[in-house]
Amino acid sequence: MVRCSRRNRLAWLLHLRRHDHRHGPRRIPRLPHPSARECAHAGTGRGLLRHLRDCRLLRVGHLPDPGLHLAGLHPAGDRLGRFPLCENLCRWRRATGPQAANPHRQPASGARFGWHASCSSPGRQSDRTRERILTMCGIFAVAGTADAAPLLMEGLTRLEYRGYDSAGLAVQQGSEIVVRKEAGKVSSLQGLLASDPVSGVTGIAHTRWATHGAPATVNSHPHVADGIAIVHNGIVENHAALRAELAARGARFVSQTDTEVIPWLVRMAMDKGAHPFKALNQAVARLEGSYAIAMMARETPGEIYATRNGSPLVAGLGDGCTCLSSDLNAMAGLADRAVALEDGDSARISANEIDIRDRAGRPVNRPLLEVPRASHAFDTGGHSHFMAKEIYEQPAVIDQINRLYRDRSLLDQLFSLDAARIRRINFVACGSSFHAASVARHWIQSMSGIECTVHVASEYRYEALPRIYPGEVAILVSQSGETADTLAALERLRRLGMPVIAIVNESGSTMARLADITLPLAAGPEIGVASTKAFMAQLVVMAHLSLHLALRQASPTITGRLRDHLLRLPALIDAALHNEPAVIEAASGLAGVSSALFLGRGPFQALAAEGALKLKETSYIHAEAFPAGELKHGPLALVDDAMPVFALAGSDDLRPKLASNLREVTARGGQVHVIGDRESMLSMADVASGMMTVPRAPEFIRPMVAAVPLQLLAYHAACVRGLDVDRPRNLAKSVTVE
Repeated sequence: MVRCSRRNRLAWLLHLRRHDHRHGPRRIPRLPHPSARECAHAGTGRGLLRHLRDCRLLRVGHLPDPGLHLAGLHPAGDRLGRFPLCENLCRWRRATGPQAANPHRQPASGARFGWHASCSSPGRQSDRTRERILTMCGIFAVAGTADAAPLLMEGLTRLEYRGYDSAGLAVQQGSEIVVRKEAGKVSSLQGLLASDPVSGVTGIAHTRWATHGAPATVNSHPHVADGIAIVHNGIVENHAALRAELAARGARFVSQTDTEVIPWLVRMAMDKGAHPFKALNQAVARLEGSYAIAMMARETPGEIYATRNGSPLVAGLGDGCTCLSSDLNAMAGLADRAVALEDGDSARISANEIDIRDRAGRPVNRPLLEVPRASHAFDTGGHSHFMAKEIYEQPAVIDQINRLYRDRSLLDQLFSLDAARIRRINFVACGSSFHAASVARHWIQSMSGIECTVHVASEYRYEALPRIYPGEVAILVSQSGETADTLAALERLRRLGMPVIAIVNESGSTMARLADITLPLAAGPEIGVASTKAFMAQLVVMAHLSLHLALRQASPTITGRLRDHLLRLPALIDAALHNEPAVIEAASGLAGVSSALFLGRGPFQALAAEGALKLKETSYIHAEAFPAGELKHGPLALVDDAMPVFALAGSDDLRPKLASNLREVTARGGQVHVIGDRESMLSMADVASGMMTVPRAPEFIRPMVAAVPLQLLAYHAACVRGLDVDRPRNLAKSVTVE
């Protein structure tokens, strides 16, 4: 804290006026200061100062310096990074010593430190202020009339793509809860059940990604405490304090996990007379962090209880069967209608009923979601791997998107944001979605003249943002719609009042529900961890978006011609797939290499980055991507006769420049593989050691065509190295821990 100078005060007041602080604190003591009248004088911002004093957010006479940065403290006191103190008053906390461990602890009167800005519900963080920490675990539960174990195993199999290191299930057998769990693959659990089966019509199951405790059977879920079985996605940040308290009260812990405190909290609430449903809500009121939980109690056979905060959970109702899952797609063929729980919701589930209550305990109805009717997405369709299947599905996906966006109503939603006044677009994304947005930036700026920026979500959420201007919008791109960093960026943008457009594949995802406008990808479930058809779908949807925004600059004739190019794209992608033998030949040379370079210019620089990412993900080859013109500024030092270099020759205008860059590589013994059409190959025959030819395409859609050999290269490189193509080590499909 700093003494309030006139300069600091005016800057702070301008910030408050611009960002319109509304969300008040829970309880902060008034701490009078002898110099209070220094800041309470008449003049600009007097009303705002009065507001701050009335809500007791700040100690009068001491205003934070707008430029001051403090370590971002999670409610457990963990350091998660740095953020501008002035971004959000409600997230500000100045804490030292033991007060850092609990945001709801009342500091002693007159204490110099210990001011807290916390939310209105103790134990649960505000939707506006919580830090999302999502894991790649999977939950599946079923209550019905048929044997639960086979259904649970089918659900776990469909959740494998999310990433995990152990699996387990619990089934109610009368008044007893029987648990089977195993470190390793779901197939290992299947083998355990074959030798030691369980029976019952109600059960919960889980795939775990280790965060607290090693990936071992003892740490696998479900966790059971005195007849309470729990599976949990998320992180309990105050688990250490809860564990110590519960151990002192007689709890016996057998694992290293944070989750194990939850069943003990529930059991102790039930010992005081609470029904299991109420006991679960009392238990989670004491948790700090994110969670999605499914629970069974031996006292109530046939019922499952669930709740969520910051981690997805969907309930589905079918014929004689009710499902609960962290992934809607896992219910395909089992449920015909579903609802997504909102943060703070809890649910009681039986064979033919879903009872959902909000944070206050009131019954609520949530919007119905469409459940996939078939589970064909969860088989390889005759291919060796899901990744290969999804690469070959791309022509059909593009055709589906073209038909969907032929109806202008989806894109006409933009006019609710007054599309004619859009002056600046901020793309926010991670991984492959970031690369797709980078390509879209070139399209939009060249066709409509709208300024575009592309941000990595994990960085953007902490950046000090300049002033938000009229006509500024954000476009968030995500396959799952549950990516932790992108969701955190979305919540920040909503607080700041910027309109948000979400481009997502999962229509029932958190991102789709929170955004002002959602543009669906319609790619269908993607199982392979390395994104292929979802990346292609992002490019095609953003191409349609670019054309729609260009209507104010270009004539309908020009945009119509470009739209016709998109209609031709499925056939061009199919033709590119037929050139797979040349890609296989190039991939065979990667069996023993440790590094590779990818080069491109213009929008193909982003494609080069995507190619490098794909190769890293699937084959564990260290791959880097650079603008071709940057070779001489450092990367050329990496080139030798053992370094394969892949160059994307996409732009006709820049082809001579690219050829010049590649001659520098060959002069130093580098092996150049060119990806381009026949004209590019003819002009670069003198520098190319290998060629992966794609069909000639209009320049607007060339990035999509060029993506195909990059995907095939990554796939076949992993195959020749004998690796698990669909589930690379250390990676998960859905979301990551921040």
